[in-house]
Amino acid sequence: MLPFQLTPQATEDLDAIWWTIAEENRAAAERVEVEIIAACRRLAKHPRMGTKRQDVTLLPVRFWTIAKFP
Repeated sequence: MLPFQLTPQATEDLDAIWWTIAEENRAAAERVEVEIIAACRRLAKHPRMGTKRQDVTLLPVRFWTIAKFP
């Protein structure tokens, strides 16, 4: 079981990302998906990781870039 739960919109977004990349490179799509899920696991364990972006939103959320796929 995952230590986090994706919203329906997040699941749709992840699927869309996968299909977009898979059109040209299915293996790359798999690698991106694995890295996104790994980042979600890390963020679930350490929820204060990431940076606040008040230039983007005043909501109390943090942003995280998947380093291998900026």
